[in-house]
Amino acid sequence: MKKEILLRPFFSFIIILGLSGNASALGRKSKFENMSLGEIADQALANALATQVAVADNNYVVGEFPTEIQSTLVPVLAGVGKLFGQDQEATAFTTASVVNVLAQTYLNHQDQKSRYTSLSKVPSAIQSGVRSFERYSSGPVFNFYPPHIENGVQTRRPIDMELGKIWFGFTNIPNDADTSSVALSALLFNLKINKTDKFKVSEEAFAQFSRFRDLDRKPMFYNKRQKRERTGAFMTWLYDENNPQMPRFFFAKADRGERIPFNKNDVDCVVNANVLKLTALAKKQNLEGYKESCDMLNDMVKEDEHAYCGVYYPNTYNLAYAMSAAEKAGDQCLSSDSKRLIIDKILSLQDGPSGAWSNDKNIWEDKILSTAFALQALLEFGDPQEYKVYVALLYGTHFLLNEIQYKKGPIFWPSDNFFTATAIARSLIMWRSEAYTNALISDVLFKMEKKFPQFKAENYLKIDFN
Repeated sequence: MKKEILLRPFFSFIIILGLSGNASALGRKSKFENMSLGEIADQALANALATQVAVADNNYVVGEFPTEIQSTLVPVLAGVGKLFGQDQEATAFTTASVVNVLAQTYLNHQDQKSRYTSLSKVPSAIQSGVRSFERYSSGPVFNFYPPHIENGVQTRRPIDMELGKIWFGFTNIPNDADTSSVALSALLFNLKINKTDKFKVSEEAFAQFSRFRDLDRKPMFYNKRQKRERTGAFMTWLYDENNPQMPRFFFAKADRGERIPFNKNDVDCVVNANVLKLTALAKKQNLEGYKESCDMLNDMVKEDEHAYCGVYYPNTYNLAYAMSAAEKAGDQCLSSDSKRLIIDKILSLQDGPSGAWSNDKNIWEDKILSTAFALQALLEFGDPQEYKVYVALLYGTHFLLNEIQYKKGPIFWPSDNFFTATAIARSLIMWRSEAYTNALISDVLFKMEKKFPQFKAENYLKIDFN
C-alpha cells in the first residue's frame, strides 16, 4: 500500500508529460477522441456480436461465428484454397474460441452491463454459440469439422474451402484436444453465465485427454527440432497414431477412414494451455497429465520458445495470452519466475516508435492481434504500478486506438491470423476471425478503463513518441 501511494505522484507527472502532446501528431483528428475506452470497447464488442450467424446458410448454422481462410500461393498451386479472395470455414473451434473470449469479457465486466449495452447481449450470444456445437460433437468430445458422407461413410472436411478431391482424405481428421477443450470450456462458461443450461464435462472426455499423451513415442519432426520428446504432456489428436486402421498413404480416399495429418501426433503449447484452462474451469487439476503439461509449459517459457512452440498457433504472444486466460479461469500452473520471464519477454519486443508488438520470427506481422495478446498478458501477469509495464500499456493502447477502422459506421479492427494449418503449412494457410479479434480488443479496453479511469481515448492518442 505504501509503495502504491508513493508511486501515484510520479505517475501523475509522467501522465502530464507523456499525454499532453498535440493530437495532430497523428496526422488526423479522430472521430472518437472524446470517447471513453469503455465506449469504444462497447462498439468493438457490438461489432464482434454482429458477425454471429442469425440465419443458417450453406456454410454456417445459427449461432456460429464465421472464419475466413487466407491461402498463399504454394497451397493454392497444390489445390488448397483460393488464389483470390478468402474461403469460409465452418468449425466448432472458431465459435468456441470466440465464446471463450466473450464469456471472460462478460465475467470481467458484468458490473458495467447497465452502462454498456453490448455486455448485456453477451449471455444470449454465448447460449446461441454453444448450441451450434451439436453438429461437431463426437461422443464426449468434438471434431474441428462438421460431418460429410462419402460412399455411405461419415467423414470430416472443410465445407466451403476450395479443395481438390485429392485432399478430401487428408482432411478427414480425428477428434482433437484443442477443439474439444475450448468447446468444453465454452459449455462450462455458458453454464456459469446462463444458469438455466445444465452441463457437466464427462469423465470419458477427461479420460481421452489423459490417454493421448506424449509418452513412449517418437516425436513429430517439429517437436523433435524443439527437443520436446516424451514430455508426458497432452497431444493434439485424440487418436492412436499407431492404429493399424489409420491409412498411411496421405492421399488415401476419405472413406478409408480418419487419419492424423502426416501420420504423426504432436505437442502444441497453446493446445496444452487450453486443456489446462478447461481443467481449471472444471476443477479437475488432478487430471493425469496435468503436472507434465504444466512442467513443459514452464520450461518452454524458460527456454524462450514463444515463437515456435505453437504448431497451430503461429504468434509469439499466443502462449502468454493462453496462459493468462488459463490463470484467469483459476489455473495456477505458471511459476512466479515464468510470469516474470513472460513480462520481460513482452516488454523487450514492443516497438518504441508505434507502441505495437509484431509477430516475432514470422512472415506475418499481425500487429493488431499481437498487441492485443501482449496487452492481455501484461494486464494479467504484470503490475501497472511498475513503470515499464505502465508505459507499455499506455503505448500499446495508443497503437490499438490508432488502428481503428470504420465499417458502415461502427468502430472495428480488421482481423489478424489467429490459427494455422499443420506444421508444414504453418505460415501458408491462415485462419482469421473478425469476431475473435474485436472481442479480444474490447476486453483489453474495458480493462484499461478500469485500471486508468482518468484517461479518455484522446489522452492515449496524444502520446508523443518523440
